[in-house]
Amino acid sequence: MAKKKRYIYRRVSGASNHSNSRNKGRKSVKLFFYVALFVFFAFLVYSGSKKLMNLVYESDKIIVKDIEVVGTKNVTKTEIKELLPFKTGDNLLKINLSKTEDEIKRLKPELKNIIINRSWQKVKIKLYERTPEALVMRGDAVFGIDFDDSLFPLRGFMGAAKVPKLFYRSDVERKKLLSFVKSFKPVCGDFLSDVSEIKFSGTGDIIFVTHGNIVIFWGDGRRDVLSHKFSRFQKIYADAMSKYKQIEYIDMTLYSFGRATVKPVTERMSCSL
Repeated sequence: MAKKKRYIYRRVSGASNHSNSRNKGRKSVKLFFYVALFVFFAFLVYSGSKKLMNLVYESDKIIVKDIEVVGTKNVTKTEIKELLPFKTGDNLLKINLSKTEDEIKRLKPELKNIIINRSWQKVKIKLYERTPEALVMRGDAVFGIDFDDSLFPLRGFMGAAKVPKLFYRSDVERKKLLSFVKSFKPVCGDFLSDVSEIKFSGTGDIIFVTHGNIVIFWGDGRRDVLSHKFSRFQKIYADAMSKYKQIEYIDMTLYSFGRATVKPVTERMSCSL
């Protein structure tokens, strides 16, 4: 006997669908309202900020009333002020400080750095001048050079600096000599001020010439023996200066073999380290 099929009937309410549609519509309206409100407030903030900035830029209180330059030694305050793209009376907020720093450093290579800050109605300029660690020739002109390998014109008291002049045949040689001077300076103390020239020999050894025209064949510029080698040289140099009126050269190229050669103007003498 066949089974009777059972049917389940569910009641569908049209009112429920209508309620869901209405809720979705309300949410859309709220979202639109919030977005519109946000845009409105953003416009007010932008408009207010723009008006405020215009008032600030037009204010006669936010202007440059004083320009202070500090840190000058050889560069003058007047020449720095003449290079500034702004002057007293200009709006303090409109000046571009970073661009001004870069431009002055480009025009004044004798400056290692320049820092410009703004404060209330004032611009403060701090200069850091380069110090010549040696002298180099460019054509017939003498320039200073520091351990950044930067060349710059000698200004003011720079020309009186007791530093050696470097002679080289290429940029590579200049950098090697400068590197040697950087390592040698803290080791030799005041002796460097008595050196007038530093250069390379034809075989690549370092040569000093003193203000007294004594030639010193130093040899290689190895850093690991620099301190001890100079200590021994100092004794030989002092001993030679006490014995002879005039010295032609001191040869330290055989230092690693325990020998040095001192040649007076009239005779030659070899001595052991």
